[in-house]
Amino acid sequence: MLKRIKPELWMPADDMQLETTALHIAKSSEDNLVVAGPGAGKTELLAQKACYLLQTNSCTFPYKILAISFKRDAAYNLKERVRQRCGDELSKRFDSLTFDSFAKQILVRFKQALPNEYRISQEEYKVVYSDQTILDYYRSEDFDYFNTTHRDTILALHSAQLPHTSNAYEENIRKKVWSKMLKSTPSELSFKMIMRLAELIINVNPKIKQYLQQTYKYVFLDEFQDTTDIQYDLFKSCFLDSDSFFTAVGDDKQRIMIWAGARKTVFDDFITDTEATRVPLTMNFRCAPQLVKLLNHLTQHLLGKTDLATPSPKWQPDEGECSVWVFENPNDEMQILFQEVSNWIKTDGLDPRNICILVKQQLSTYAGKLIDYFNQNGIKARDENHFQDILTQEACLYIINTLYRIFDEKNNEAKKNVFNFLSNVHTELEDDQLLKLEGTINRFIKETRKEYAGSTLTEESIIELITKIVAFAGKDRIIAFSQSLSNSSDLDSSIEKVQSELIQNYSTTNDIISSLDMLVGKDTIPVMTIHKSKGLEYHTVIFIGLEDGAFWSFQRQPDEDKCTFFVALSRAKERVIFTFSKQREDRFGRLQTQSFTNIEILFQELENSGIVSMIEKKL
Repeated sequence: MLKRIKPELWMPADDMQLETTALHIAKSSEDNLVVAGPGAGKTELLAQKACYLLQTNSCTFPYKILAISFKRDAAYNLKERVRQRCGDELSKRFDSLTFDSFAKQILVRFKQALPNEYRISQEEYKVVYSDQTILDYYRSEDFDYFNTTHRDTILALHSAQLPHTSNAYEENIRKKVWSKMLKSTPSELSFKMIMRLAELIINVNPKIKQYLQQTYKYVFLDEFQDTTDIQYDLFKSCFLDSDSFFTAVGDDKQRIMIWAGARKTVFDDFITDTEATRVPLTMNFRCAPQLVKLLNHLTQHLLGKTDLATPSPKWQPDEGECSVWVFENPNDEMQILFQEVSNWIKTDGLDPRNICILVKQQLSTYAGKLIDYFNQNGIKARDENHFQDILTQEACLYIINTLYRIFDEKNNEAKKNVFNFLSNVHTELEDDQLLKLEGTINRFIKETRKEYAGSTLTEESIIELITKIVAFAGKDRIIAFSQSLSNSSDLDSSIEKVQSELIQNYSTTNDIISSLDMLVGKDTIPVMTIHKSKGLEYHTVIFIGLEDGAFWSFQRQPDEDKCTFFVALSRAKERVIFTFSKQREDRFGRLQTQSFTNIEILFQELENSGIVSMIEKKL
């Protein structure tokens, strides 16, 4: 057992500086809603609070902490922060999950507790990702209802709370569709259905609900502004009126998921339901002072809010820059951006991973040719959306790190990561047995290196090697340890993603280390949508397409699009560039004249700030 730290002697890990209010929240056992802007360290606050609770045993053994995040990368990031600060032993009592994976774990573990009419047909089930699949069920069940009802109404009906009622025509249709999807071979379930089934398990089984509440003494809710109605219903079913303590963190200035069902009133509802205290944080640790000043201006004059931020004293007052670059056409934009980025990398020494290119949507339309041009001319760039699931999945990272360990003897970081993963998988081992485990790992690495290193790999040998790596850890152990895998199908899908990328990379590089570097994005500029960038930060952000064409929904949802614009700006630590092209290709490759009439208020407030430079850029 690790030595407990006295609460009065505890200090934030890694010499992290927390503002006074945040430090109080980290040490308190109260229900709080922490409202803070970008760069305020909301995730870091949760990590430090977890460290305090575990290291001081304020979360008394064997109680655990549950953190629920909106996105998988956010859940993984929080878990890693706690593991690095607390160590492996204490961090085993910290579960960091997405709402989807939390619901899946409840369903997988307690599916036998479902009422008979909601039992799934087999041990495993198929996840339905497309709404169209659900709509097709309704079409085949009752064509007249399907033909006379808006698709959003049907989807809302389908994902309403369980159990079904039989007091309405449409409810009977819903009941029949659910029955067919559950009794399919295998059962077909959407994530929303999984969440409703998990909620039903909790609501009809008081002992399971009691078990859950006795497991988790503290519950954290990250990116709380994005929480949907269904997710909030699940949280309430599991924990409301329990003895657990709640800490929710979020920022209503970054509420950009309304289109995906985010609950507009979730802050107020949480305070009403839990009697939590609303606590603001004001320090912005991420952004340079000039960018904080710009964000404050937009907070007041664009978003109509009053919660202003203070820059961290680590910066000089004049640091930070923001510009709007105006181009004649996408070709000029592409070439000039390449020249500028090349200069930042080669002359200023900026790591390509510290530069991010953002688009609002339609990534291939706005940045597809730019990615190709950069790669063809010596600067690596890629669509990062495609890789986020791989690089935040524990099993995928275990495979990647083990491959690095086999083919690069000097990669000590990979060595440490492989050992950490396997020691967590083997939870039954005591400290003195971990030395034996380390010896076993070293022998496996040595034998595998002897078999595969120095030879040309084939598609078959890559698959064979990855199969051995997975078998060495044990499939069942990996699934039991992983907080994002529910069954062997999930694991097989993750393995397939890594295999596919490595085989494709190896076919072009003919070198396994280069293939791994490509997979993890070494020296590669990430290109992503704003929604995927939530929670991330970069030295320099380039937002492509500050134009009516990109913000086509602005007049219909101005508040959400203003928040989206705010989020894009707030990813940057020191420099942000917005681009406007007088012409832009549509998704069919046709050049269209662009304007900023609909989003003129964005340009006005950038100019009114007195901070932003408007620059005409020409070849």
